[in-house]
Amino acid sequence: MIGLIDVDGKLPNLALMKISSFYKAAGEQVEFVRPGRQYEHIYAASIFSRSKDICTALQDKYGARITVGGCGWDLKKDLPAEINCCRPDYDLYTVEMVAKGIKGIMTRETRLKKAQEIIDSGTGFTSRGCIRNCKFCVVPIKEGPLRQDQELADIINPRSNVVILHDNNFTADPHCLDKLQEIRDRGLIVDINQGLDIRLMTEDKARALSEIRHLRSVHYAWDLMESESQVIQGIKTLGRYIKTYRQMCFMLVGFNTSFEEDMYRFWRLREFKIDPYVMIYNQVPDTRLQHFARWVNGRFYKACKFEDYGPWMLAQEKKKAGKKPAK
Repeated sequence: MIGLIDVDGKLPNLALMKISSFYKAAGEQVEFVRPGRQYEHIYAASIFSRSKDICTALQDKYGARITVGGCGWDLKKDLPAEINCCRPDYDLYTVEMVAKGIKGIMTRETRLKKAQEIIDSGTGFTSRGCIRNCKFCVVPIKEGPLRQDQELADIINPRSNVVILHDNNFTADPHCLDKLQEIRDRGLIVDINQGLDIRLMTEDKARALSEIRHLRSVHYAWDLMESESQVIQGIKTLGRYIKTYRQMCFMLVGFNTSFEEDMYRFWRLREFKIDPYVMIYNQVPDTRLQHFARWVNGRFYKACKFEDYGPWMLAQEKKKAGKKPAK
């Protein structure tokens, strides 16, 4: 019997799903580890580096019987080729398991419905790697140069026409247009969840993106000030085919930009009526950035200026009074 451990994931883990498929095809019984059960071998997957202590404890407990992988443990450790090529086991996760990881205030029925939508979706990579070498990103270390991975047909979940693509740089893929045409022809609803490289947007790509159905907003990022002209040009090109209210831009802060540059990027994006979403680099402990992120991501900017944002004003008052501001 093969045991699996999803160390810290909130959504179905693709690696564990492929491992499950591989061993089930070989006639093995596969399940998530349960107390009191004996397993021939155990596979654990970790996403976040903050879970390394948990992974170390698992190794101490199971010794040679466990293999630990994932971005949170070892960026250079890959699935063996014979496992990576497997179709994910879409029966591995139950609705109840996925529902536990869905945050937010909602009824139990709504939570279960969202969980059902997730486990009914296809998920995988059609390409891996990236042409960029951004210093804040783990992709160059983990995935390396851009290369082809699985075919769309091997990712589709027969239970729905929704596909979640994890491609690290979909718009840099030389087969991008062919894949978008296949998505359109198959009638798929797609979520390119790692976002698009807006700097590589062309008329043909924008047109093709407008001809497919998107599960949520079309999203991309503006991380560095030096990318401004390319980002703005890409936004203008995409905007000719997809309305800006259907777009969203991630903004990295706390890496190598000043607060003034962060605010500039925010207002520059709002000129195009695009909703930015602030991402704080490695959760940098900067009180102003934390409040800025909440002001932007909570859309409080529609009600007040940042300097008039209540929680930020309160934090400043506490600082002047010598009190430690709440995070």
